[in-house]
Amino acid sequence: MRSKSKKPIAVTVKKLLTYAVLILTLLVSIMPLIWMWQAALVPSNKLNVDPFAIPTSLTLDNIKRAWTTGKMNVYMINSILVAIPRVLGVLLLSSLAGYAFGKLKFKGRDKIFSFMMFGMMIPIQAMVIPLYYNLQQMGLINTRLAMVIPYFGLSMPFAVFMMRAFFRDLPDALIESATIDGCNEFTTFLYIMAPLIKPALSALLVFEFMWSWNDMFLPMLVVYNDTSRTLPLGLMFFFGKYTADHSLIAVGVTICTLPIVIVYTLFQKNFIEGVTAGAVKG
Repeated sequence: MRSKSKKPIAVTVKKLLTYAVLILTLLVSIMPLIWMWQAALVPSNKLNVDPFAIPTSLTLDNIKRAWTTGKMNVYMINSILVAIPRVLGVLLLSSLAGYAFGKLKFKGRDKIFSFMMFGMMIPIQAMVIPLYYNLQQMGLINTRLAMVIPYFGLSMPFAVFMMRAFFRDLPDALIESATIDGCNEFTTFLYIMAPLIKPALSALLVFEFMWSWNDMFLPMLVVYNDTSRTLPLGLMFFFGKYTADHSLIAVGVTICTLPIVIVYTLFQKNFIEGVTAGAVKG
């Protein structure tokens, strides 16, 4: 009887400790976000005196200044115009290539795929000099295309690797049935295979959007004027040489992070399904 009575107590204590650790982890994870959102709404003079004080008054002036004077509205539009074609282009090209490498049979398929995977081992820093000169010769410096076109190649190795893994897990009987019904390779991909890889596309969309939205290295090298700067690059100019307006910086960081949170929230279910499924597909 004593052993039976002790067992529920031990289980209860274990659950309490588990929940305590989870709650503590949640607080540690969310506190920087709460502080950032609070700092964005606190007047600059009060934030500079005591950044961690409980605010007694809130204001939207910081958001207005960042959006207009700080040109965050221009940077936001540029980030959207860079992210959308980059994400859509990578999704289209990688899904077609993944289908070819995963399902079609042609000479040298595996060798070409292995060669493409070498791209995952080469950092962009090793390619930046010839890449810059190529963009300069094409007249793309200081344009949004300079931040889009290179990633149609740079993002391909990981994207193709991910899409190929999903296509390989789909049964070949689907393609055989479609062929019997009169479908060619393209219509088989478009109407049969593509709808089945929505989780993979959602996961890749979130990854690629996040990388595009947060990209700072390449835009810093190929864009020099305000008309083409993206949000991460524009945020650099909120820092002065000797001073920094922390309220404006908090607003800028908040504006930078909100689109990622929104995209992840919209595709959360398919994203988790795609990532967990991709972990066991090969």
